[in-house]
Amino acid sequence: MGRLSRYGVALAPSGVITELLKGTLDLWSYDYKNPANAFRDQSVRLRNLCDDVLGQYTSQLQSELHNLHQHLPQPTRENPYPKLEGLEAVEAMESYIRDIEALRIQIRSAVSPPNEFVTRSQWENEQFLGDLTAIDQELLLALTTIDEDSLAQVHRILARREARVLAYVVH
Repeated sequence: MGRLSRYGVALAPSGVITELLKGTLDLWSYDYKNPANAFRDQSVRLRNLCDDVLGQYTSQLQSELHNLHQHLPQPTRENPYPKLEGLEAVEAMESYIRDIEALRIQIRSAVSPPNEFVTRSQWENEQFLGDLTAIDQELLLALTTIDEDSLAQVHRILARREARVLAYVVH
């Protein structure tokens, strides 16, 4: 007997079952033409683009922060306590960068429920995932210009997206 077994049951099934399991693990059974999968993929791509935009913005802000650090007045014997305006600007910039990083994490971790957790009809699933994709498009459009108003809009869009997911999955 070449296969290991315990209690008379083969631990590693052979034949068609093994090939189907390996195919599932290797995504052979993934149907990219299925509209639900296409919406899910597009949603992930859109959120990745949002993350890239915010990542580039963060690196720009960090170079500005580096410049602020470079131009801070250094304490001297004559002036041991330089003006606090520069330090306040640095602290404000650091806080703003942390807020942007938190927003990136929130966008990256936004939920797109997999097929196993969505128990509605195929049409309802496609409609739901289409709605999420439309919301993700709004996210990307909101990030075309980044300022305090657009960031507040992004937070509102993310809250609406989360409410849509909860309303669909819970009911």
